[in-house]
Amino acid sequence: MSVVLNRGEKGRHAARAGGTLFALVSHTVRMQLRGVIIWGVALGLYSAGMVASFTAIEGSADQLNQLMDAYPKGMLEAFGVTDLGDPANYLHSQVFGLAPLALSFFPILALANAIAGAEERGTIDVLLGNPLPRWQLVAGNFIAASISLLEICAVVGLLTWGTAALVDVDLSLREVADAVLNLWPICIVFGTVALLCSALFHRRGLAIAVPAFLLFGTYLIDTIGRASEDLEDWRPVSVFYYYGSAI
Repeated sequence: MSVVLNRGEKGRHAARAGGTLFALVSHTVRMQLRGVIIWGVALGLYSAGMVASFTAIEGSADQLNQLMDAYPKGMLEAFGVTDLGDPANYLHSQVFGLAPLALSFFPILALANAIAGAEERGTIDVLLGNPLPRWQLVAGNFIAASISLLEICAVVGLLTWGTAALVDVDLSLREVADAVLNLWPICIVFGTVALLCSALFHRRGLAIAVPAFLLFGTYLIDTIGRASEDLEDWRPVSVFYYYGSAI
């Protein structure tokens, strides 16, 4: 009888834990909705503008490529420029090659607030008094930021592909989907670092500064490694080495 009661108690405890986690994730995602709209529309409109601008250079792409031949090959490789007549390569060099430098700050800011931000605002005691286990606070914020980041990628992708369809640029939905989904892993990596720093240092400023430093530092390592054969062996140290181009 006691075994059956213990199993029933464990089942109820697991159900309560799952319900609490779901409630936290749902609440956090709703709180981040405004940021999702702002980030998604801002990056999406920029990407859409670059797609529209391709129609202006499409006719003179051969001349531009000849002009690019005069530039050092290493510099062109550093910025991912290979063929300006190809809309996919043009969009990578103008948008998706640089987008992680901006979009990574969404999960960085969101997850730096998870623990350190809540402590500085004095709201963490209220959260943990629900009761809410600390692991659920961490996991819930991570899941919510991951979902919100995916929503931003979806908004950017829809605006990009919609513009390409309107102005008759040869970009398939599959290419655009690959490009925006490729943003998710690299951005969430730096958000994870922010969450770790938030838990370790309990200072929001430090939880933002450390991943931001790693973000730009690893980008420079990969960019310089592309341009210089002497430093090419350092590229695998950078997360941007594995990011590549999905479009």
